[in-house]
Amino acid sequence: MKRLLVLILLLAPTVWAVAPASTITYSGMTEEFPPYNYMEGPHVVGYSTEVMELAFKKAGLKTTFTIWPWLRSFNQAKDFPDCYVYSTSRTPEREKLFKWVGPLAKDSVYLMALRDSTIKETPDFKNLKKYKIAGQLGDQPVNFLQQHGFEVMIAADEETRMKLFKDKQLDLDIMTTESQPIYEKRWRIKYRKIAFLYETEYWAAFNLATPDEVIAKLNRAVHEARAQGAVERIAMKYRGQ
Repeated sequence: MKRLLVLILLLAPTVWAVAPASTITYSGMTEEFPPYNYMEGPHVVGYSTEVMELAFKKAGLKTTFTIWPWLRSFNQAKDFPDCYVYSTSRTPEREKLFKWVGPLAKDSVYLMALRDSTIKETPDFKNLKKYKIAGQLGDQPVNFLQQHGFEVMIAADEETRMKLFKDKQLDLDIMTTESQPIYEKRWRIKYRKIAFLYETEYWAAFNLATPDEVIAKLNRAVHEARAQGAVERIAMKYRGQ
């Protein structure tokens, strides 16, 4: 009988315990990109951060937030379960790499110069290929410019990029309408718009292993928060800060 019992146990299919979605703490990865996500003291704050925090609370789910260089955050979310990256543009190239929650925000992306720069405004950004520009590896505006034949210097982080720009070692900066006043205040500079690049929406991109019910709950929570005016109230809190 003992031998029979052992044989039955050996032949029985293995059943793996799967933790309920409500007990999992999802890891939110992002970059330094005010007003959407940035460090303030020991905490990750920002417009998108608060929207995600609210969505998780409404959905009865848990999350943490971490700031890393952009490509590391992107790859972490792509390669590891229970991870997501935000605020990221939802492009055709990225569509099948993730499951999506949002949109969290909308913005316009420009090439900008310092106000005292002699570079002239142009209706076609492709006229600016001769100028020095920097960005972070894997960032969508960098990919966009490279796809249009630009040589973009890769900066180690936002602080390095901004120091180079402020010291006039770069000619142009990749900047958005919402970020402009915050960067001007933080770095004590004044921008001038030189060329429009594109409009974008920012989303949270979740690892493909994320259950569909979790994605549905979070999307419902974001849409409800927007309908109730909570998203706009968060946006106003950070706008022009």
